[in-house]
Amino acid sequence: MPWRVKSTITGGKTISVADASEYKTKSAKLQELSNDFHSLSTSWMQAAMQIESQKSSVFSENNKNFNGYFNDDSLQPLLDPAECRIKSSQCESLSNKLDELSSLIIRANNLYANAEYKNRENLDNLVSIGTSIFPITAVPFFASVGFSILLDMTQKSGMKNFSKWSHETAPIQQGFIRGFSKHFLINPVTGIPVHFISSIQERNSNKHSNDPVSKLASALSLFSAKINDAKQGNNLKVIKIRLPHREYSKIFHYRGSNISQALGNLTDLSNGNLGVKPPKINADAATITIQRFKKKDGSISWLVTIPGTDGKPKSPFGWPQNAEVMSSSKNVRQNADSTRMVIEAMRKSGIKAKDSVILVGHSQGGIVAASIASDYSKQYNIKHIVTAGSPIANHPIPNKTWVTSIEMEDELVPTLDGASNPNRNNWVTIHGTAKKSATAHNGTIAPKTAHNAIYNSLVVNGIKSQNKNKENNKKNNKQYRTKSYKNEKLFEKDGILVKNVPEEGTLTHDLNYHKAAYEDAHQLGSKEIRMQEEHFRKTLGDELEETTLWQGIMSH
Repeated sequence: MPWRVKSTITGGKTISVADASEYKTKSAKLQELSNDFHSLSTSWMQAAMQIESQKSSVFSENNKNFNGYFNDDSLQPLLDPAECRIKSSQCESLSNKLDELSSLIIRANNLYANAEYKNRENLDNLVSIGTSIFPITAVPFFASVGFSILLDMTQKSGMKNFSKWSHETAPIQQGFIRGFSKHFLINPVTGIPVHFISSIQERNSNKHSNDPVSKLASALSLFSAKINDAKQGNNLKVIKIRLPHREYSKIFHYRGSNISQALGNLTDLSNGNLGVKPPKINADAATITIQRFKKKDGSISWLVTIPGTDGKPKSPFGWPQNAEVMSSSKNVRQNADSTRMVIEAMRKSGIKAKDSVILVGHSQGGIVAASIASDYSKQYNIKHIVTAGSPIANHPIPNKTWVTSIEMEDELVPTLDGASNPNRNNWVTIHGTAKKSATAHNGTIAPKTAHNAIYNSLVVNGIKSQNKNKENNKKNNKQYRTKSYKNEKLFEKDGILVKNVPEEGTLTHDLNYHKAAYEDAHQLGSKEIRMQEEHFRKTLGDELEETTLWQGIMSH
């Protein structure tokens, strides 16, 4: 069966108390109407059953006592059972639609996002405290992950068991990771060395985190970086891939001028599905792209696309670099090979201090984007970052930088920071939940005119006056009668279909799930998402001038 993703949104500029109250009132009224129609549907069904029962009883009695004196026409009821069942079905359909619209109003306006955020934090804190005091409780947690990975290796099941483990333990992952990290800090045996290492690394650094996960990552990076340098070398070489000028426009399928297109290009880059296959200077190299845009006022803006960990032997985006870019120390984050590669490519591309820059990254690529926004805010004008499946909650990203973060609820990677993303006006987190779907298509036709008049008036812009709704409904009915829907996009009420994944599914760390999560958040028309999209578009501008490919390789 195919997979679908539904999203919820936290962060961003919240609606006013008055507006929130009105939305909740309207949603409650719609839910009340839904319940009424459901009751009416039940009544119609009961009526059908009663009519059939009474008719059967009367016929039986007549046949017995009057030997067929009455004919069928004389006993025909005023309502036919079949008609009652049709009415029941119609009422149930209206009930479902009203229930869906009530849910859409709640989801699109994040009416209970703050409460859900606090509940998540309370659970994380509870699990964290218990694990930090009694670390033995974390043993089954970490043993089960090891066992699931071992099963996948022996059964060659493609991470099926690990995916199931991740789904089942999702609610407690963040709390366990935070608590286990705290235990390392408060335990004198491990805590003293960790604090000592962190203090050395954070010397002369004004941008560091006191979060236990970040400090533990700092301590780990001291050893992992040295081991990795001995294996790969510490000399970084960044090369611009030379292509015929006409071929540059074929690298990506999309220009990348909005968030959806940027995520599509990021997926192609991560999977190697580029329109132009670049010459493989070195099969072990990591590849990023940098695009130059020009605004109407003549100013230049840039879009940097950064894939995640590739695990190649000589790549700057190997597994050990993850600990470095998650470090509590600015110095360690800056010296991470993956960060160095992106910064070097940006420098060679000619990005100036005043040029607007947007960074888009998946997994380690998103962590690198957060690190650059945190640590290079004076050297570069980082306006916006978009991350998918990246633990970035502990990075000191300045308030001037907009953040769009996409996280799947049952994947382990975004919880590795042991914290939830901050809630602020220009930082929005999209939480996607993946479920199997019985059908590949379940959308309802929503032409732009009808979608704007109905969904935008109810979900996005607020409930307007009844007179205005009546006028809109008249226009919509006319449009529904006359407009062709052949090329119109369906509104996917049960979430967005995940493309390019097998029916048995994959780890939801796959970018295809994040793309679906973003598309579901986008179709809700949320004010927070619209603000993020508008900022992204205005920052880049309209005219794409150039797309370049850059490869990085490590050597001794």
